[in-house]
Amino acid sequence: HRCYLEAYEIDRYPVTCGEYRQFMEVGGYRDRIFWSDAGWDWLQANPVTAPLYWSDNPLLDRHPVCGVSWYEAQAYAQFAGKRLPTEAEWEKAASWNPATQQQRLYPWGNEAPTQVHCNCDRRQSGTTPVDAYPNGVSAYGCYDLLGNVWEWTASWFEGYPGFQFFPYKGYSHMYFDGEHRVLKGSSWVTRPWTLRSSFRNWYHPHVRQIYAGFRCAR
Repeated sequence: HRCYLEAYEIDRYPVTCGEYRQFMEVGGYRDRIFWSDAGWDWLQANPVTAPLYWSDNPLLDRHPVCGVSWYEAQAYAQFAGKRLPTEAEWEKAASWNPATQQQRLYPWGNEAPTQVHCNCDRRQSGTTPVDAYPNGVSAYGCYDLLGNVWEWTASWFEGYPGFQFFPYKGYSHMYFDGEHRVLKGSSWVTRPWTLRSSFRNWYHPHVRQIYAGFRCAR
């Protein structure tokens, strides 16, 4: 289905550990101003001070931040004067080719994913720098849209117009409950057959255990 989007900007890269460290150093986990009401309530019940998979190693500063909840991602976006992209904004940045006015299966085109396009399928032992895969850049110049880390979006998980379940009734539609946020992309452990720009993942906004990061928009 098609949907109309107002003009917007989206980050070229996922938020890096180096960028996220700035949020931590200014007291981002202590300052109520950055957090939504639900996010602050979550933080008070779960007084964390860093992402789940955090390392202070400066050599990882160009790697995407990994192991954050939706609440943490939203708080950082507020700190940065931005916001999380909607699912549609993310997917347009990943799949639309403005030159041909056509949608592509993958950010780089319709060629099946290989080791030169992105970090997936456990080919590496963890995340890689956000600019490590120039062959995987989208038509809009965005890096790391597939592989490395899942990316939280602002959207709630709900059915598209004309939704029909596949491959079985219990898959996905039972989660159209207004309690799950959409994640896009994939991570460094994701198998190649789910690596496409249209694939939808969903989790409760408090979940941190998945290999999730995010990029911002405005």
